[in-house]
Amino acid sequence: MQIMSWTRPCHGLDWSHSLFCLTLLLWTRRMTGLADFSNYLSRIITSHSAQACDGQPLRLHCPRHSTISIQSAFYGSGEAWLCKADPDPPLRAHNHSCSAFTALQKLLSECQSHRHCQLPVNHLLFGKDPCPGTTKYLHVDYKCKPTEHKRHVVCEGETMILRCKPPKVLNIYAAVYGRSLGQTDTCPSRLTRPPPFECLNHEAVHLVSKSCYSKQKCAVAVSNQTFKDPCFPGTRKYLSVVYSCVPQTLLREADPYVFSSTSSPTVDTKKASPADLEAHFPKGSRRPDNSGAMMSTSLLTYAYIKEHPEMAGLLFTSSVCVGLLLTLLAVSVRVTCRGRQLRDHRLAPKSHVQVVNCQEEDDDDDDEEGTESSLISSADRTAIHGWEEVTYVSDAAERAERIERREMIIQEIWMNAYMNGSSC
Repeated sequence: MQIMSWTRPCHGLDWSHSLFCLTLLLWTRRMTGLADFSNYLSRIITSHSAQACDGQPLRLHCPRHSTISIQSAFYGSGEAWLCKADPDPPLRAHNHSCSAFTALQKLLSECQSHRHCQLPVNHLLFGKDPCPGTTKYLHVDYKCKPTEHKRHVVCEGETMILRCKPPKVLNIYAAVYGRSLGQTDTCPSRLTRPPPFECLNHEAVHLVSKSCYSKQKCAVAVSNQTFKDPCFPGTRKYLSVVYSCVPQTLLREADPYVFSSTSSPTVDTKKASPADLEAHFPKGSRRPDNSGAMMSTSLLTYAYIKEHPEMAGLLFTSSVCVGLLLTLLAVSVRVTCRGRQLRDHRLAPKSHVQVVNCQEEDDDDDDEEGTESSLISSADRTAIHGWEEVTYVSDAAERAERIERREMIIQEIWMNAYMNGSSC
């Protein structure tokens, strides 16, 4: 019994080891999913850049549920010699500031609102060669615009106001000033007819980003004084901005230099005196608390579940299954150990009682035999012994008589067989 009690828990350890491995696997999958989600957030929040020299392909890429939003594009030789043919080129008189003015429009027509984009860098792609005989390069700045975003349109002469609820801040993906084809209902003009072509200023994104990026609220005056007029005089234009509200903590982690100039000095509330706290936080203002971090975590969780419902359901189901298996294992181990303890506790007194009872029964049998032998007299004992001898003798005589009869029958059979054989 002791050997069995020590060998069975080994199977329990095997089960616990398997469950531990399964839990570790699920936890690894979960961490991998969270890492992928963190990479996704970083990709859609931060700005990206790509560069390729003449004769090389330029590749732009955005993750799932996002598209490319071109911010700027430059094709030319620039001020820096980035595509050197040899380490120490000879000094030649080249115009290193030349560029193709059609670079931005070409990138917008080829890569805007796509997930993947690949272009061969060549001066033929942008029309006339801006710098003949000079090695040139293409540099592109872009963002990954999420599929779920906000769009705000304000007509010329008005003020655009963008705001986000704290602790979220603004992140600008695209801004266009001008007028597009087919949008006659947007900011209509009764005096002049809309032009039969598009007149758009895509560089408005830089001015809007400068005024609104990483802020909770901003105001931009929509006019020709703020943005360069891309249309004919008299054309009524509008400003269209694509943006989203992102948690401030995420934007700070992705772009920590944005808040360095506008951040206020921190005060240690544990060591600071009440006078310092009153000086740092004016009367009537609310002190910051940890609700922003908690809200950011909740938003991250909600965004992850919304973007990956299958993975979230799998993680939830796996967690429930692992919890049930661990609970079942704990209950089975507890019941087994408790049952063995009770059984061992019951068997020990019972065996002792059985040994005592057996000894008592042997003593009782001996006492009874002694009592019975003492009650029978010597004459009766002699008569009983004689009767047993007579019975034994009679049994022996009957056995001998049966043997003799059997031998006689066998002799008769042999005689009959012999007589039958002689007659033939």
